[in-house]
Amino acid sequence: MEQAIRELQGGGVEPDIWKIEGLDRREDCEKMVAAARRDGRDKVACIILGRGEDEAKVQEWLTTAAAVPGFIGFAVGRTDFWDPLVAWRNGKESREQAVEQISSHYRQFVHIFEQAHSKQAA
Repeated sequence: MEQAIRELQGGGVEPDIWKIEGLDRREDCEKMVAAARRDGRDKVACIILGRGEDEAKVQEWLTTAAAVPGFIGFAVGRTDFWDPLVAWRNGKESREQAVEQISSHYRQFVHIFEQAHSKQAA
């Protein structure tokens, strides 16, 4: 991913925020931020993606990325909403139940990210 960022930047692609697939190690997160911010791109940030992984893996990635300066948020979709939507579509849960599950998952992800992110300043 680091090389892809460099190549895209070399081709004139200059996003303010890079979407980075989940990473297991802090060092890898730091490399992504360094690549995104190279050559004076100091205000560029990164967000972590869920990649449709299971909830436990996404929680690990959120915790790892949030602790690294330069990661400012996340984009978690399928991990959050897929199972509740399928259950609702198949008539196994009500719309309200699906909404509550999605909301609960999302709030949990926000809490995890915010807790790890707050430790950056400590």
